[in-house]
Amino acid sequence: MSTLAIDIGGTKLAAALIDPRQQIIDRQILPTPASRTPEALREALRSLIAPFAGQAQRVAVASTGIIRHGILTALNPDNLGGLAQFPLVDTLAQLTGLPCLAVNDAQAAAWAEYRALPGEVRDMAFITVSTGVGGGIISHGKLLTGRQGMAGHIGHTLADPHGPLCGCGRRGCVEAIASGRGISAQAVDALHGMTAKEIYVLHQQGIRRRRA
Repeated sequence: MSTLAIDIGGTKLAAALIDPRQQIIDRQILPTPASRTPEALREALRSLIAPFAGQAQRVAVASTGIIRHGILTALNPDNLGGLAQFPLVDTLAQLTGLPCLAVNDAQAAAWAEYRALPGEVRDMAFITVSTGVGGGIISHGKLLTGRQGMAGHIGHTLADPHGPLCGCGRRGCVEAIASGRGISAQAVDALHGMTAKEIYVLHQQGIRRRRA
């Protein structure tokens, strides 16, 4: 059975057609809509999946934010703003005419990494640092999502009560300090205006020079 896999992030939207052997046949990437409204996301998703029409039998979605009963809510509006109670599963089911499953992207990544581990591993914690910071927990061989869809989501735990203001409205969240956007926002002097990737490259160059 072929699967249309979709990734929804704060920076980009990605889709890939996966064959029954779990090999990628084709893929497409689009920027996340700048307006960050439900209408803009729906139209962006329509454009994203258009090249794959009629080629898949099901849809699997990994998205930033809280996924609960197929509904997407952005916990940090800076990453995926303007979205509260967005009917993600129903929207994609309508656009594709296919059954659809959605889960938080960090939880999806946790499950994928767990499946690649030796069979004797039953418990695992996963942390991802990207546009935001997220995580997932595997317990007794099962992915935990939690009653509110937030199990393992460490990005909005408190790291520094006097730290920078997070997009969620709290101060000092892990995500406000350690995420890609958080690192870039705190850059000063010669680093001001650089992305986290650019800052990391400079950091690595400095390490190599010190070791030489």
